Amino acid sequence: MLKKILFIITIITYVKAQNNVVDNTVEWNSDFNHQSLTITSTGALTINSVVTSDFGWLTIENGGSLTIRGSLTIQYNCDNDNGGSLTIQSGGSLIAATASGPVVYTRNLNSDNWYLVSSPVLLADQDAFAVLTANSISTGTGNNVGIATYTTSDDSWNYMQSGATGTGTFTPGKGFAVKRQSAGDISFTGTFNTDDVRVPVTSGFNLLGNPYTSYIDGVLLLSEIGNSGISAESTLWVWNQATTSYDAFNMAKPMIIAPAQGFIVKANADGEYSITKSMQQHSGDTFQRRRLRTARMSKIYLTVSNQTDARHARIYYLENTTVGFDVGYDGELFNGVSNPLAIYTHLVADSEGKNYQVQSLPPNNYENMIVPVGINAVSGTAISITASTENLPDGINIYLEDKQDNSFTRLDADSSFNTTFKNDIAGIGRFYLHTTAGTLSM
Repeated sequence: MLKKILFIITIITYVKAQNNVVDNTVEWNSDFNHQSLTITSTGALTINSVVTSDFGWLTIENGGSLTIRGSLTIQYNCDNDNGGSLTIQSGGSLIAATASGPVVYTRNLNSDNWYLVSSPVLLADQDAFAVLTANSISTGTGNNVGIATYTTSDDSWNYMQSGATGTGTFTPGKGFAVKRQSAGDISFTGTFNTDDVRVPVTSGFNLLGNPYTSYIDGVLLLSEIGNSGISAESTLWVWNQATTSYDAFNMAKPMIIAPAQGFIVKANADGEYSITKSMQQHSGDTFQRRRLRTARMSKIYLTVSNQTDARHARIYYLENTTVGFDVGYDGELFNGVSNPLAIYTHLVADSEGKNYQVQSLPPNNYENMIVPVGINAVSGTAISITASTENLPDGINIYLEDKQDNSFTRLDADSSFNTTFKNDIAGIGRFYLHTTAGTLSM
């Protein structure tokens, strides 16, 4: 009876796919040709043979995924508008071993703020992208258009100019900043990229991006960057438009990088980073969001706020990390911009004066690991420092020491440190974080 039920389910699933809608997990061993196909937000289709769309339309909706283990050919006849096309909606994902033909990828930007993005397709024309009415690119002062590339030499932005032509196509693996007039989609039109990408970088911060129509594993990317021999640290930074600040991601806080996601890496020499097709995977949409760790770990999440903005720093307690610098597990605060409001830490041992947004420490000896905490804030502004925790050992309390006021403030759900600085403050030396089972007071 069970075999009969499974056989019926298989037949129904196959027929549903043949009827041009895939809304669950399906593996298809037959060729697909000359028909339309929609993969819904719950659909995951794997085709092990040949896909040819001469007259059909393939659509992958947000959350849907298509894997082509054979080959994919999209043929489009521009003369009579009669031919196949492939549209991947924001959050959709495609991995193809071999593919050719036109593809359109859309990425939703849910505000009129700046975003870091990259083209997930090859040969996407910058001029066409800028003037496409549907993209609704913003305009700024003078002739500035809401598209900008990052200049590593002086950490500045080079804005596209209104009416500029001949700017060419987007470079695979290179990122850029974009700003719409209002929330909505941006659309990239080009051809498939199924090859490895080698992205040239120069010493300093470089804006890169995902060059594929699929997600890429941030852990594999960070490993490649760390093994490149030209990386200052295995960290990438993503612009968070909601907080107008950069978030650091590394092995302690990994991220699956969505199609069209731009990110910043730091090189200590000129060279190349590799973004390889072996890094591709399918995932739920992670644009501007990290993937969640499945492993249980202890964490302290520090926040400084000035009643208008908030900034964060994180301390993780992980096996095989040290109180000094751990490549891939300690991530600096992004310093390619000014940080008038910031919270960060310095290494517990062997500090070189660097400000870390992410610091990883061993999950033991809590009592003896005192973490220097740095604050940037302007004078006359009321600020609040809070802490939230996950999975700390029972009985461990968190205290913020203020050496200037000779005080200890316990940070928990019911208590925070509040003050108004008489002078601008920046750097460490005043505040220290204690983790202890005891009670601290002056």
